[in-house]
Amino acid sequence: MITHLVTGTLMAISGRPQTECADLGRHLFTDLGMDSLGLMETVTALEKVAGCTIPDEVTGQLATVGDLHAAVSRCASGAGSRIAQAEEYLRGHTSAHFERAGRFRAASERMRASGLDDTDILVDLGAGFTELDYYLRAEYGWRGRYVPLDAWVDGTFDLDTWRPARPVGWYAALEVLEHLTDPEGLVRRMKESALKGVVVTTPNSDVVDVLAQDPTHVTPLDEKTLQRWGMTTSLHNFYGQYQDGVLGLWRKD
Repeated sequence: MITHLVTGTLMAISGRPQTECADLGRHLFTDLGMDSLGLMETVTALEKVAGCTIPDEVTGQLATVGDLHAAVSRCASGAGSRIAQAEEYLRGHTSAHFERAGRFRAASERMRASGLDDTDILVDLGAGFTELDYYLRAEYGWRGRYVPLDAWVDGTFDLDTWRPARPVGWYAALEVLEHLTDPEGLVRRMKESALKGVVVTTPNSDVVDVLAQDPTHVTPLDEKTLQRWGMTTSLHNFYGQYQDGVLGLWRKD
């Protein structure tokens, strides 16, 4: 989360592309063209998002993108700061509810058709506004147990390193994999723990520029990649273009 927030803030303030702002070795002044006022604006914006303060003596020694990452990481090491980051990220979403509905309906339909029943526990990774729970109950009549996991819940959630506490019936990770540096690792851990199945959705890199969609996107994925991970896939219109989204479903035999 910190990596994505730093990159996005640098892009907004410096005007430089994502590849440069994500490069830890880039110099803030000579490479990204920032001056002292730009640096202070960057630090202030990141302090607000992280819910903490970077000391002036640390700010005065910042030279590279990597230095900035380290400073924000130290600043935001507490759970309260991580919750603040997640809340700020959610507030930054401008898409309307109906624009997001397609992925929740598609995931709900596939899980119900594949055996999700009222006795199951569903763990929703990166649950966001918990809209999947609404669609399952309101439109698909599900009455099982829904468990949302996200940074805003308790601030300790890191999906790149997260491991299940115990087996449950189903896992969902909608619009999550593209945010991770090791999405295959998360899929593998979900499959190992799922008693029934796993459902995921992600932008289709064959159709859209995934990295340009959101500064927190780091790993473009396509249908063939999810198939290599053992998932049955289908293409959907999630973002306004034809077949711009991929849904992957894995069902335990």
